[in-house]
Amino acid sequence: MVVISRAGRRRGGRRCRRLALAAAVGLAPSAAPATEIIDLGVVDEFTLSQPIVQIAIGDEGRVFDLAPYNECLLDTGASGILMAKTASDELRARGFVEEATYIDFGVAGPQATGVSAPYDFSFAGSDGVPLTMPDVRLQTSGSDFAFYGGIAGMPLMMGRTVALDLPRQADFNALRMGVAFGSEPLPPPTTHAYSIPLSMYEFPMTGQVNPDDPLPIYAPLPFAPVELQFGSTRKTSSFLLDTGAQQCILSSAVAFELGLDVNGNGDLEDEAVTFQEVIGVGGSKIIPVLQIDALALQAGDGTDLVFRDVAVGIIDIDDALPGVLGMNILNAGWEIYALNKILGIEPLGPPGAFDRIDLDFRDAAATMAAEMRLTVRADADLPVSQGPLAVEVADGTVSQAAAGHASIGGDGTLEKTGSGTLVVDAVNTLTGATTVSAGTLEIAAAKGLFGSPVTVEASGTLTIANGITARLPSVTLTGGMLEAGSLVIDAGRGIGRLQVGDGTVSGPAGSAGPAVSLGAAGRLVLAVDAATTLDLASLTVDEAAGGGLVDLGSGRIAIAGGASEEDLRADLVAGRGDGSWNGGTGIGSSVAAASGGSLSVGYRVAADGSAVVAVAAAGDLDLDGDVDIFDIVSLDGAGTYGTDAAAGWADGDMNYDGLANLFDLVAIDGGGAFGAGGYLPAPTGSLAATSVAVPEPGSLALLAAAGTAAMRWWRRRA
Repeated sequence: MVVISRAGRRRGGRRCRRLALAAAVGLAPSAAPATEIIDLGVVDEFTLSQPIVQIAIGDEGRVFDLAPYNECLLDTGASGILMAKTASDELRARGFVEEATYIDFGVAGPQATGVSAPYDFSFAGSDGVPLTMPDVRLQTSGSDFAFYGGIAGMPLMMGRTVALDLPRQADFNALRMGVAFGSEPLPPPTTHAYSIPLSMYEFPMTGQVNPDDPLPIYAPLPFAPVELQFGSTRKTSSFLLDTGAQQCILSSAVAFELGLDVNGNGDLEDEAVTFQEVIGVGGSKIIPVLQIDALALQAGDGTDLVFRDVAVGIIDIDDALPGVLGMNILNAGWEIYALNKILGIEPLGPPGAFDRIDLDFRDAAATMAAEMRLTVRADADLPVSQGPLAVEVADGTVSQAAAGHASIGGDGTLEKTGSGTLVVDAVNTLTGATTVSAGTLEIAAAKGLFGSPVTVEASGTLTIANGITARLPSVTLTGGMLEAGSLVIDAGRGIGRLQVGDGTVSGPAGSAGPAVSLGAAGRLVLAVDAATTLDLASLTVDEAAGGGLVDLGSGRIAIAGGASEEDLRADLVAGRGDGSWNGGTGIGSSVAAASGGSLSVGYRVAADGSAVVAVAAAGDLDLDGDVDIFDIVSLDGAGTYGTDAAAGWADGDMNYDGLANLFDLVAIDGGGAFGAGGYLPAPTGSLAATSVAVPEPGSLALLAAAGTAAMRWWRRRA
């Protein structure tokens, strides 16, 4: 049971909501391949609408008057019946008897609850049909649950069916979802009905204070098969079906398995979109709320009912509970639609995803299995295209819907062929690979291919539309082109990995290239077997732990403007790591790391903010791919050698200690590149186009400045 109050507070600069939580443990993951996918759209962050029952408690003809606390939350995520503090106080004032204490364990530890004497427990749904369970031992609580008198859990539903009429929320005469209990089998499924198999799980009752204490009423809990998706990663599991939860929940273990720890620092809080205070048995705690890309309910016939952009609270309730399936999924869309209708706001928007939910627990006690039947709104019950797909656009520009694929999902492949342009302008849950074999594939929706790694071949172009931060697991150029005004390379919100082999990255016409920023775990990788040149308008790298990494391979990056020596040095120091270019963030080179010290990474920054960063041998101050006399002249002309003046690569600082001195000459000598000619593979781009103005040399006074040791080095190498 999860309740989010209307009030909120701030923590760490992010939104924070108050929750009440009581849930149980879960089952091992289950898996079933999807033969059909139905995309039901984006999910509300949470919902206030939940099923309600009217209750009465009494014995021997006497009924305790609980009004106005006689409404309970009908909660499939609760194994018993728990009265809230205010209702419990009212009951005690009227002679309600408690005979024992039972220790429950919740979000913040153990808490004592009262166990009542046996009472008749009567209840009714919105249809008003009364039902009674005799001799029920209730639990009383020291906590209130929002505006509910209590939580009426699975004991009310065992041996029965429960029908939830969701459109009733938008009925001015009702304004609540309908609840009806039954005893007959569910009617035959309609055209748009999907059956979700439920597994029942019974947990041991270990909360007795004394061995002979009476136990509260208790029933097993239902679990539903789900599939979770974040980027290209999918995980199947079984989640507690919880009509008392206003939001879905993940355990931290599942969150890490799914890859929600984007920067890999072992902490999920920095990926949180909000924080919430969770209140339940034992107290309260603050939990992070993250967003996963998709959650699919897996029907018994192989159909996946997919919801996108699902908010999930992260909390470990029990080691065996992977997650909770909340009412923001089951009631998706209805709350906003009903509110718009009540307020007269047009257009109302689409109604909710499901018209009706039927739960069949008639044989659950004997078989430990049940059924949830979901009736999908007719106009939303549309199958998603699945691969392998080959979409040919011979010429012109065509949207994906016009090409016959309004939505694309599954783990099949997508291939773009033909010389025309295919515009991906919808959110697609595809996790199979996308290949641009010919023509242009344009990403016009940020999450157009958020789960699909893209390869661009020699005759293909991948274009990212203006203003779009494309979310892609990876982009690999094998001779093709990537066109974009800006590129965010970030495993959480942009391109996770950009691999530039034999290909071109370009910006808008007339620009020096795209503006590139690297964030959490983002990777920009250049070829190792060719001196690839990458021209960028600007480059920003988050070199903090868990940040981005530029791997220059054997290549170089030319930055048109906005570069500062301070920032570039910080990026390079992070990439240099312990000196062997093994740093996990910043700017580095796998080729330099594998060279055994013969190669490094150098940089030059011009007065106008343009810069070059390149794989280089120690001593190649001008970054022309050759260590020669001109570099020695440049070192001399910088005037910083042997002084305490700050020095950079262009001044002769080869070891990034900020000085130019004898140690740098030793590094040049040890690199073995002086006078040896070009030391890099043949370039694939124009190196001349990436040159930066070199300061005019002064004199050949290096030998005197370097002293006797430098003289010996010079004579040996000249």
